[in-house]
Amino acid sequence: MICLGTWEFGQTDQWGAHDVSEYGRVLDRALDAGINFIDTSELYGNSEEILGQLLKGRREKVILATKIAGYQWDYNTMRKRLQQSLKRLQTDYLDLYQIHWPKIKGADHGQCLSNMESEDYSLIASSLGRLKSEGLISMGGVSNFRLRHLRGFNDDAFNIIASDQVPYSLLWRAYDDRETIDFCGLKGVKYLAYSTLAVGLLSGKYGRDTRLAPAQSSNLLFNEPILTYALKVVEVVKGVAKEVDASPAQIALRWVIDREPTCSAIVATTNPENISANVEAVDLHLTRDQSERLDVASKEFWSSMSPALEMWIWRNTSANLEKIGVKL
Repeated sequence: MICLGTWEFGQTDQWGAHDVSEYGRVLDRALDAGINFIDTSELYGNSEEILGQLLKGRREKVILATKIAGYQWDYNTMRKRLQQSLKRLQTDYLDLYQIHWPKIKGADHGQCLSNMESEDYSLIASSLGRLKSEGLISMGGVSNFRLRHLRGFNDDAFNIIASDQVPYSLLWRAYDDRETIDFCGLKGVKYLAYSTLAVGLLSGKYGRDTRLAPAQSSNLLFNEPILTYALKVVEVVKGVAKEVDASPAQIALRWVIDREPTCSAIVATTNPENISANVEAVDLHLTRDQSERLDVASKEFWSSMSPALEMWIWRNTSANLEKIGVKL
């Protein structure tokens, strides 16, 4: 139900460098707390290498997932890139291999020149299928794929594509519409929810004057005027947290866990204590009234947001940002 995300392990300029021993303590705490699902990506700096070191002697204890970056999905390219990830992770197979992003024209600072085409869908499905047949992966998945993208696959593709890793929280509901959820239910696709705490904003520890990591500064939710509206939701979360003697982070995480079709909520941290607190959210109980108050505040916030928006500033067009008043 809880998955350990390891973007922060990568020592990238997005989060700042930490000693590998710190990541080791986070992983140890996660495993001790019963978390056996770990997610990474070849995009996350040195995350795969670090995980490979830290998982020595206990690889079989975890469900291990990573992602392929870029937009080349032919079999030869994917197999080569997978082999590189396996080498870094010091394993000979993956439990889940995911396509990190679909093609979105204009994304990656304008470097993505086209949207998804029919050939892309067939290449993804066939390549993942071959990698599974070779025993290199157990299942395939996608990430950040909207309904229009999922519909591009034929029915047989969902024999290998089991999940969609998406941003999902009280402050991000782009994947929460009934049509998308019904489609995923029909095809058996489950959500691996990431940014469940909205890159820390829902922890209640951030305000307008808080010093931010680059990954937070480049997140749409931390930019005005969106931040002001988002903080109103955070206040509701804090109120419910006080009522049940829990932290705001635990409340926000419990809300995601309860949502359909979430099968796992990804949490990420460089602090072992946060892992212990996050796991406690699994046993937390919210009343119907508390859940409804959270949902109302969340929907009121989201109603002013365009469902076409992406969470990261650089993945949005200037025109879309101007519509919601974000000035860079």
